[in-house]
Amino acid sequence: MKQYILFLALCINPDFSSAEETQNPLQPRIVGGRNATQNEFPFVVALLLDRDFTCSGSIINQYKVLTAAHCINDTTYDQWLVRAGFYYWHATNVIERYVGNMKMHRRYETKGDPTYDIGIMDVTESFEFNAAIHPVVLPRFHRRIKPGTKAVAIGWGLSQFKPTREYPLILQALEVVTIGTRRCRTMWKELNKTICAVGKSDSENGCIGDSGGPMMVGNVQWGMIFRSTANCTGGGPIKFLEISRFTKWIRRFSKIPRQNN
Repeated sequence: MKQYILFLALCINPDFSSAEETQNPLQPRIVGGRNATQNEFPFVVALLLDRDFTCSGSIINQYKVLTAAHCINDTTYDQWLVRAGFYYWHATNVIERYVGNMKMHRRYETKGDPTYDIGIMDVTESFEFNAAIHPVVLPRFHRRIKPGTKAVAIGWGLSQFKPTREYPLILQALEVVTIGTRRCRTMWKELNKTICAVGKSDSENGCIGDSGGPMMVGNVQWGMIFRSTANCTGGGPIKFLEISRFTKWIRRFSKIPRQNN
């Protein structure tokens, strides 16, 4: 979409059924991540724009999905479909919901490095919660996370950017560690309302399609993926929107009760 947005799916239709992936569905994903297990992250969803996979997101209540504003910017709600309740792309028990409305933060801007890159989708039919579909837990407003905290970034984005683009058959999780602003500013100048984290090696990072996916510490979503390095590798920090800065905004438009976390 915009030149500064590095995760958006660039209007391509991923081929999840290539012969190579069918023969070896357990190859590493995200970029350098691991395969999620069944029902490990029941709140993660895949977002399809005109039936093409575009971004990731998380369920926050029976009717609401949290994602990045740049994913839904310049689109209309009737273009979107939410897929939930699965961790294997070709699963037969996938739950699909149409979107009836969308809202972006009013201060979101497409110029530069957006600070308020957050949006909410309303599905037209409620999610029925079970072991495979469940809402994520949000942090308390303005509660902070310390550098050195171990976390997990989750998404359906590209597992390989070069030499060819590859999408995963299985939901991917990447173990990361949060870092301080001084180290993060070696790559990113704008760090307002963000959390930075790195993988264990230069081959681990987020990539196109991971936008909107959650960063978890335990069962709490502390961050939301929205920026990575240009080629999805290189060991540079991943930028996450700091969800605790937006919990009041999320609850206002989602009617989520307060949680003790």
